Amino acid sequence: MDWQQRFRDHFPITRQKIYACQAYSSPMAPAVSEAVKRFFDNITHARADKPEWLAAAESVRGQIGRLVNAPARSIAFTKNTTEGLNIVAQGFPWRPGDNLVIDDQEHPVNAVPWLHLRRRGVEVRVAAAPGGSVTLDALWQRVDAHTRLIAVSYVQYSTGVRADIPALAARCRAQGIRLVVDGIQGVGLLPFDVQGWGVDALACGGYKALHGPLGIGFLAIAPALLAELEPGHLGPSVANRIDRTVPDWELLPPPAGDARQLEGGNINYPGVYGLAQALLLIEEAGVERLAPWVLALGAQLDAGLRAQGYRLLSSDRPGENSFTVCIQHPEGFALRKYLYAQGVVSNLLDTGAVRLSLGAYNTPEEVARVLEITGRFASDPRLRAQLLRPTGIQGYARA
Repeated sequence: MDWQQRFRDHFPITRQKIYACQAYSSPMAPAVSEAVKRFFDNITHARADKPEWLAAAESVRGQIGRLVNAPARSIAFTKNTTEGLNIVAQGFPWRPGDNLVIDDQEHPVNAVPWLHLRRRGVEVRVAAAPGGSVTLDALWQRVDAHTRLIAVSYVQYSTGVRADIPALAARCRAQGIRLVVDGIQGVGLLPFDVQGWGVDALACGGYKALHGPLGIGFLAIAPALLAELEPGHLGPSVANRIDRTVPDWELLPPPAGDARQLEGGNINYPGVYGLAQALLLIEEAGVERLAPWVLALGAQLDAGLRAQGYRLLSSDRPGENSFTVCIQHPEGFALRKYLYAQGVVSNLLDTGAVRLSLGAYNTPEEVARVLEITGRFASDPRLRAQLLRPTGIQGYARA
């Protein structure tokens, strides 16, 4: 049994359906859900205590650090990607006249925290991404001497296009601009190197490419940016930070370079236990094997759909491609409905595109089966017309 079969065996859904919805949410491996259950079972029987939880959290910081090449002390646990981005957005030392740059492909998660800063006088510039590709040149058209920060996604949710983070980080460093990356669509299945690439902050939720539970994520933050932040909320998350020996007490500074100061209090310890197990699955398979596998599956699907005449929003260019393929089709609802009826789980985006996103538990044979289904849909107008007929509330819900 090879590594891919072992990885696939962790996901029972693969014995029931073709799950091509990784970019929406990873299926839960029983080993992950059992790790969360064990945490609650221990509490039920009073067999766990805070020191044990803290030790587990420190171990998982190390796992995350090894995955994205960042020091364990630079990892703060969050509820999700949104919280990590908000920590940076609200804590950054903005000055009058500052601006930041995002792009017009971003999910609201990586737009709302930045757009909200307009209330504080920060100019937010939205770069147009030609053809859906967030290129360095497209972003730099909106950069000037007052640009302090750029925020992008590693992989775009609505196209599957991957940004050239190393090149963007190098340009940002040369101009003294902070680079913040939303990594939830790629980190875990594709390589990411916080220190080697020179990324200032990486925010990521655990329930997509990391295969973890909901409600747990992380922020990996470079020491220089951490030193600049003024957190919007604080709690005794690092150590006893109150000097009680002086009248009216004083708040002591946190240890330098320790991202735990951003957590504010108790973290999602059940989620930490689940994420620990999910990261073990990734470690066992190895991102060096996961990445080429999922990229090859994505390329197989992309090429097959193009040959069938579909209009794709995703890119087939090396370095821009990913394991996510998005189809723009006037009958997208019917296509997604037909895929579901044939045992293929995908999702319909707010843009109207059908998104197929593959995981390392998928196989080339499954991709070939998906292409059989999309081929029938493309070539049979009567089938499409039948699928577009109203089916009532039950039919809509099932789709």
